Amino acid sequence: MTDERPDDAVAEIEAGPEPAFVVIATTMEAEVVGPPPPTTPPIRTIAPEDLEALEGRLLGRLAPLAEIARKVDQVQASLDREGRAEATREKVVDRLHAELQDYKQDFLLKVMRPVFLDLVQLHDDMGKRIEAQADPDGEVSRALTDYQQGIADALYRQGVEPYYVDSEDFDPRRQRAIQTVATEDPELNKKVAARHRPGFTSGDKVIRPEIVSVYAFKK
Repeated sequence: MTDERPDDAVAEIEAGPEPAFVVIATTMEAEVVGPPPPTTPPIRTIAPEDLEALEGRLLGRLAPLAEIARKVDQVQASLDREGRAEATREKVVDRLHAELQDYKQDFLLKVMRPVFLDLVQLHDDMGKRIEAQADPDGEVSRALTDYQQGIADALYRQGVEPYYVDSEDFDPRRQRAIQTVATEDPELNKKVAARHRPGFTSGDKVIRPEIVSVYAFKK
């Protein structure tokens, strides 16, 4: 074995040829993590003939919907006309029914009026007999009162009712004056002085007006 000293080895290196240095360059590429950069989509140009063809296809698909809408409008218009016609028919029927009822009432009143007047006259006669009784609480007066009430009930069942005019002013349409009472008070002129007999009506028709006495102003 050769006994080499450290100093000799260092001297040998220093004395030898220049060493060749090799430089190794390494390239490190950075890897970017994330979505890719946005790209602009290509613009597609549609030819005029293709646009017309597309429009034709759309119109062809919409044509059935337009036909359905037209038919719906026709049905709605028909329903509106039918509704107006039905309302007109109802008005005509109501008017005819009202006219028929009026005619029926007038016809029955014309037929029954003489009977009603006879019963009203009998009712008045009973009232006069009751007033003529000396004893208003006697048996005869009670019997006459019951008989008079029976006549009023018979008239009521036929739709004839007694009435008195509420106002103190004389109403020639619903009252009949059989007597005038002289008065020097001008405010009492044509006022009701006394009520003698009730009036009778059938619906809005006067069968017999109320019998009254009326004030007449005289200086």
